[in-house]
Amino acid sequence: MKRTRKAKPAPTWVPDAASSKEASRTRIALIAAERGLANAETAFAGRLATGDFISFSMRHNISMDWLLCGDLKGLLRTVRARRSAA
Repeated sequence: MKRTRKAKPAPTWVPDAASSKEASRTRIALIAAERGLANAETAFAGRLATGDFISFSMRHNISMDWLLCGDLKGLLRTVRARRSAA
């Protein structure tokens, strides 16, 4: 009798390129270039500590959803907040 394999369930969460460490570093570099930030402001990007991300996002009014995960709705909130502050 031939054994059949049962199908494995699909994972509920699959990491994508938008939430990779390199993508987060790229988003930090984009913000730094756009806002003319000094290198000292973005030096934490090499170690990617959560506390550094939080303080950076609060200091510069950036959505953590966009900064860490690449969520475009978070980017939209960041842009709208920046426009309303200006």
